[in-house]
Amino acid sequence: MLTLEQAQTLPITPVKVKDLPAFLRAVEPIARELADGDLLAAMTRHADGVIAATAIGAGVPRAELEEATPDVLVALATRVLEVNADFFARQVLPLMTAAAEKIGSISGQPLTTGSSGSAAPASGTTR
Repeated sequence: MLTLEQAQTLPITPVKVKDLPAFLRAVEPIARELADGDLLAAMTRHADGVIAATAIGAGVPRAELEEATPDVLVALATRVLEVNADFFARQVLPLMTAAAEKIGSISGQPLTTGSSGSAAPASGTTR
């Protein structure tokens, strides 16, 4: 069983591409609460998503995490979210924005990266 000490010292790295689809599916329902910094609301409304995202982000089997106590989940979820939020904000989002701008200049339609992270036509444009 995963202990609090292990959760606090387990090396956490940004999610790998192979895990990204499952991680994003797990995070999507809790994104609003997480953006507001409300992990408690995310856990009370979408515990399954928090557990799944934490297991994926920490690289631990979900079954092992499910046997842990709630303090372990909170400690590990916090670390996973800190590492990945920082990585996405500093590394991925600027690249996505630049790619959207480049594609927009090629296609002649300005693109933006929406709150969902997908490229979409800028407001007021049609396809």
